[in-house]
Amino acid sequence: MQFVILALPFLMTFFVLVFEGIFRPDRFVFSRTLGVVWPVATLLVEIVLIWQPTANSPDGAFVFSTLSRIFLSFLFGLTGVALVVSYITGFLLSGRFSPATLAICGTLIAALYISNIFLVTLFFVLAGFFSIVALVDVDTENEERFVRAIKASVRYLIAIVLFGLTLFIALIFLERLRLDPQLSGFIQVVVALSVVGFSMRLAIFPFNLWLPDVIEEAPGMAAFLVVGLINVAAVVFLADFWQENPTLIYDNYRIAQPVMIMALTGAVFAGLMALGQNGIGKMIAYTVSGDFALILFGLASPHRTGVNGALFEAVNLALLQLLIFTCLSVVSYCSNGISINNLTGLGRRMPVAAIGLLVGFLGMVGLPFLSGFAGKYLLLQSAAQEGLVWVLAGGLALGLFLIAYLRYFHRVFMGNDVPGLKTLPEPPTAILLILVLVFFVLLLGLWPAPVLGWLDAALRGVA
Repeated sequence: MQFVILALPFLMTFFVLVFEGIFRPDRFVFSRTLGVVWPVATLLVEIVLIWQPTANSPDGAFVFSTLSRIFLSFLFGLTGVALVVSYITGFLLSGRFSPATLAICGTLIAALYISNIFLVTLFFVLAGFFSIVALVDVDTENEERFVRAIKASVRYLIAIVLFGLTLFIALIFLERLRLDPQLSGFIQVVVALSVVGFSMRLAIFPFNLWLPDVIEEAPGMAAFLVVGLINVAAVVFLADFWQENPTLIYDNYRIAQPVMIMALTGAVFAGLMALGQNGIGKMIAYTVSGDFALILFGLASPHRTGVNGALFEAVNLALLQLLIFTCLSVVSYCSNGISINNLTGLGRRMPVAAIGLLVGFLGMVGLPFLSGFAGKYLLLQSAAQEGLVWVLAGGLALGLFLIAYLRYFHRVFMGNDVPGLKTLPEPPTAILLILVLVFFVLLLGLWPAPVLGWLDAALRGVA
């Protein structure tokens, strides 16, 4: 069973590569279609296998925590939708996106399944390498954009290598600490290295220099793989890691407090930076960076409300990023690839994408009745337990996010129409997917209790 779970995504990656090499997707429609069907079917099979009682090995070498099972199932479901969106918007023509997506999912399964934490580091780094294939999969006729995508990917590559290196060193110190608990000074070193490493992986300010250019230059669905898939899986690993080693953070408030301060400060600065951006992709990047900073604050919080809020916010972020990037992909498709930064008045031409994007933006700042409300409320509640200044800092960050989102939404969708602009109608299947995602955003906003209950029970199972 363990071999099948680990090997299936990579075997299908190889199969899809060979198939699409023989039947090029830019020439054969059936090849593009199967490029979606096979990966989605593989992810569905993996979800079933993950929940099998025999998935965890008796010797403990391969173990899915309840938390990792919940998140992997959820993330693979969203990834399946991302593959369908890529098919609709013509992003599968090169034949690289589907195998890259499968390879990423395979490495994330290994990272959250194998108990050897040194191998976990390697697989998270490999997931970043595979995502670069999708990030540079841009229109090769636009050489300037391709060069910008390459430069952004190089910055991203440096960040993920440094992430792997710092986490690897932290784990070495942790093993030394386990052999000799008297070396209490190593706790600060392990926490510092893990926080810096995950701050680079999650692009938390000031370690977020790679993210703005990646989201600005990469295709929308490729950006989702980085932000909504790999980074959220990294949040799950960090939550499990700190829960399994409570002496690092949860039993050591003196060390946890600087981490919380850094996270809230990063969220506020990310909000300020978002206001000054001249591109919608860079603006989204800084607000996403701020949201991951709030998640880090919740994970480091000594309060159960903070940890629950952080995990619920990770669910919310993955869902809303898929909605946002789906809408942006539809806009790019309908406008024939013209940069959204050069367009205005799109709300009248693409009303469903405009509504979906507005819901995604408002959900990211935690407005009531949307999926982001419950997570943001719990995080602010946890901040309030620390003091008034803490909750004010969290509220300020969210206020800055809201201003940045509404500013760009008004400019792109509510401004004057571009004279002579020719656009395609929104694809019916894309309209359906956007409405389904909006429905789930509203459902989670109105009825978050089941998800919160599952996450809380999963955490108690880890602790």
